[in-house]
Amino acid sequence: MGSDHLARRFLHVNLNCASLDATEGLYAARLGLSARMRTDPSVATDGSILGLDGETFCATSFLYDSRGGRGGCALEAIEYFDPKLAQDSSTDPTRPGIRSALLTVADLDATIATLRESDIATSDAVDGLISGAEAVLLVDPDGVVVEIAEAPSDKPGALFAGIRIAAIDAVATGEFLTAIGFIEVEAPAAAKIATDRLTPGGSAEPEECVVARYVLAEDAQQFSLCVVQHPDTRGKDPVPWGGNRQGLYRAALRVEDVHAAMAELPNHVQRMGDPVWCPLPGTKIEGLHISFLRSPDGVVFEFVERPLSFFAR
Repeated sequence: MGSDHLARRFLHVNLNCASLDATEGLYAARLGLSARMRTDPSVATDGSILGLDGETFCATSFLYDSRGGRGGCALEAIEYFDPKLAQDSSTDPTRPGIRSALLTVADLDATIATLRESDIATSDAVDGLISGAEAVLLVDPDGVVVEIAEAPSDKPGALFAGIRIAAIDAVATGEFLTAIGFIEVEAPAAAKIATDRLTPGGSAEPEECVVARYVLAEDAQQFSLCVVQHPDTRGKDPVPWGGNRQGLYRAALRVEDVHAAMAELPNHVQRMGDPVWCPLPGTKIEGLHISFLRSPDGVVFEFVERPLSFFAR
C-alpha cells in the first residue's frame, strides 16, 4: 500500500480562470458546488513558490461539493490580476497536462436538461474515460473538458470525482504517481480511444492509446486519476512551469508531515524547491506548509501538510 508519509488523499485541484464569476456561474450555479472560501486579492503573495517573479495578486475561490471540505476534493479556482493569467489559446485535446475533470450526478438526464436550459452545450453520450460509464462532455469558460456521468448518490448537486491527465509517456507518469503515494488500480495498457471521448465534437475514429488509473488510499474509489497517452501527445513538450497558466494546472494532496514526505521521495521525482509556508489571506486558515513536485508531463502536484486529525473533527 506504500508509505503513510506520502500522499493520502486529494484536497483540491487548481483551475486558473479568466473570471471567478464565470467559473462559479458554471460549477456553483449550474452544477451545485458551493463557493465556501475566497482569499483577499488585495494581499500580495510570494509568486516565486510557483515559478512567478515577485509578488502576485489573485483571488482564490474554493468550490466544494455537498460532502464539504472534510469529505471531498475541492476545485480551487484562481483569478490572477498581477501577473495576468497566461491564457491558453490551444484547443488541442491531446496536449500534455490535466485536461479533464469528472463530476458525477444522481440524474444525468435532468442535469443535461438544466445545462441546456442555461444555453450550456453538452456532447452526445460517450463512454466516459474517467468514469468508465455513460457520460456527456462540456467545455468550461477556460477550455477545461468536464465529463459528467451518472452515479448513485443521496447527496445534492454534482460530486467532484476525478481528473484525467494527457501523458507524454504513461509508464513514466505512472512511475511518478506511485512514487509520490498513488495506488495503481489499472496498469498502463493499450486501448482504442476516439477523440470524441477526449473533447466534444472530436472524431469517432479510434486511435491506439495507453490508459491507466490511480487512486489515493484515503479517497478509496470516490476520486480517481485517469492517465491517457495518445499518439499525438508523445513528443510534445511538458506543461511549462509557472503557476498562472490557464486551465487545470495542479493538484494538492494531503500529507501528514511535508518534510517527512519529501524525505521519502526517490531521486527521479522532480522537486520544485524546498517546503514553504503558504499564507491564505482572507480565509479561516492562516496558511499551510506545502511543497511542489512536477510530473514528467509538467503537471504540478502539491504536498500539503494537513494532519488526519483535522478530518476526524
